[in-house]
Amino acid sequence: MLQYILILAFAALIASYLYLRTQPELSRGKKLLLASLRGLSLAILLLLLISPIYYYRSSRKLSPMIITLLDNSASMKLTSGSGPKDSKLYPEARKLAELFKEQGYATREFSFASGLEGDPGSSLLSPALEALAGEIDLERLGGIILASDGWLRDEKLSLISRLGIPFYVVSDTIRSQNPDLAVLRTQNNRYAYRGEPSILRAEIQATAYSGPTQVKLFFGSRLIAQKAVNLRAGEAQSVDFSHSFTSTGFVSYRVEISAAGIQERALANNSLPGGIEILADKEKIVLISDKPGWDNKFILDVIAANNRWEAEHYTLKNNRIFRGETAVTALPADNLAALVIINNGSLVLPNDTRDYILQANRRGIGILYQGAPLASLESILPIAPSNVTAPYNGFLSWTSAAGAYPMLSLEEGAQSRIPPVDYYYVNAKRQAQIPVRINNPQASPAIAVTNGTGGKVLAMAFLNLWKWQMQDSSGSYNKLVNASLTWLSNRSEGSFRPIYKNSYLQGEEILIGLQSDDSIRQSRLDLNPLLIVYDKDNKEVFRDYMTANEAEYRLGLELDKPGDYRFEISDKASGERAGGYFNLAEGSIEARDFDYNIPLLAWIASESGGRIVDSAYKPIPAEPEIRIQSHEIPLYRKWYVISLFILLFCVELFLRRRWGLL
Repeated sequence: MLQYILILAFAALIASYLYLRTQPELSRGKKLLLASLRGLSLAILLLLLISPIYYYRSSRKLSPMIITLLDNSASMKLTSGSGPKDSKLYPEARKLAELFKEQGYATREFSFASGLEGDPGSSLLSPALEALAGEIDLERLGGIILASDGWLRDEKLSLISRLGIPFYVVSDTIRSQNPDLAVLRTQNNRYAYRGEPSILRAEIQATAYSGPTQVKLFFGSRLIAQKAVNLRAGEAQSVDFSHSFTSTGFVSYRVEISAAGIQERALANNSLPGGIEILADKEKIVLISDKPGWDNKFILDVIAANNRWEAEHYTLKNNRIFRGETAVTALPADNLAALVIINNGSLVLPNDTRDYILQANRRGIGILYQGAPLASLESILPIAPSNVTAPYNGFLSWTSAAGAYPMLSLEEGAQSRIPPVDYYYVNAKRQAQIPVRINNPQASPAIAVTNGTGGKVLAMAFLNLWKWQMQDSSGSYNKLVNASLTWLSNRSEGSFRPIYKNSYLQGEEILIGLQSDDSIRQSRLDLNPLLIVYDKDNKEVFRDYMTANEAEYRLGLELDKPGDYRFEISDKASGERAGGYFNLAEGSIEARDFDYNIPLLAWIASESGGRIVDSAYKPIPAEPEIRIQSHEIPLYRKWYVISLFILLFCVELFLRRRWGLL
């Protein structure tokens, strides 16, 4: 401020001196007018030269603000122990807001459901908080009063921790004593196979009731099965239905629970939908060997444990092919995932069997080979026989090259638990990768891999790896075999796999994800996947691009019309695509949210540094904040300052000329 006073004083002195004496002599009034015009124009000029930006400060007294968030989702209309939830919580929240106001806080009230003033068909707190950040000054916010039943649909609530604002939660712990039956969830594998029994599981529970119930399985309006189940109040119980599907496609089902002679508080949660996709046939893995062996047996066990595969075991005897004790004339070629060939020491391939293996590999079928290499398969195997044909005993040693093959990744300490194997001295081909060697002076190849123009081939130049599982309880043997067969059966260089649920309720956010990996299972996040959703009439109802979220792509959407839907995910650059089916069932998810989700409400209060409020709570007095703000006015950019200078200068020149000073 001092500099502006000095500028004005200096300008006034200069102007007064210039008009102290004039020729011709002017009256005092005219001198004073001309000096004032000169002083003001000179002061403006000096201001623009010395201090072109005017700085000043102001202070304001701000009271901390309390926001009241009222959950107005459909579940708040449901009756709980002491009546409708909104009729119970809203007055208590407003009463608490008045207590804060009496202590000097400023208050505002908002409603939320799927966001601020959102659709009551769902409860989402995070979008409401994000919208709130655009409505008010968060630095001034002293707390949030939350009046909600706690049945929130947010996938993550990490925003509560990041805000650092205490939540004062208004709730009710009184529960209804009226009987109620509920189907809590349905569970099943995403896929099943035609003609094979599939388990459809439902988790059910009774509240304030113990006794017999009927649980029924429906496909559409058709009753498929029912079971009598005795329930005890408050204890969840699982009910399994086994069903063999006779046709392929997506099947929607519904599980209902009922009990005779009871008056339930509501029936909306007595049924729950589910969905399952029925595929035609499992992929086949054909195992060819010279005789039964333990390696054969345990590899077949691994295949049987994977519900995507079906194993067929064939033995070669005297140039003939046997399945069990039955001679067959040909090996299966359709729906083939991979081949397993085990040479226990006496395997000889007839010409037609050799041709079958070579043709399958040319079509892209992967091969897991174990034992001494065969000269008849030398064109596709990464190993070849050496002059030493007898087996030796030794340990396996993983090399740095194993890092490129995720199926060979072992848990810490698992390698040390692998017992000695019976290995063969072999020669590795030039194009082969050697991820595992024998721990002998020659470091001879133990596992060799090729990934050429045909199918992948993984060759193990040893036998009796099955003994590993006898000394390792972590399942590392099963994981290695299963991962190896998965890698061999995957004909692409990576994966492009959708992640989704088969069934949703109205008001529930439909989340569809995509996991895309390269050949060594590293996430690919440079894609631009497009999601398109079609209804049962194959009409497009939704289209949008998915966004990267950590190690996968995700997209959430909402649909209004119940029914079966199909979706496709495609990436134009890579040409990859994937898809699936889901069902949107009738009935709102909010209609199932009785009582209060006390654990989640308690977590929100604790995580935010707030509390669940009771009738005895009294807020502490507000401490107003004195907020000092700095301001600046760029004088050189203000047109009226320049205009004033020009006006003053021109008026002075005009008067000087009129009064004879020019």
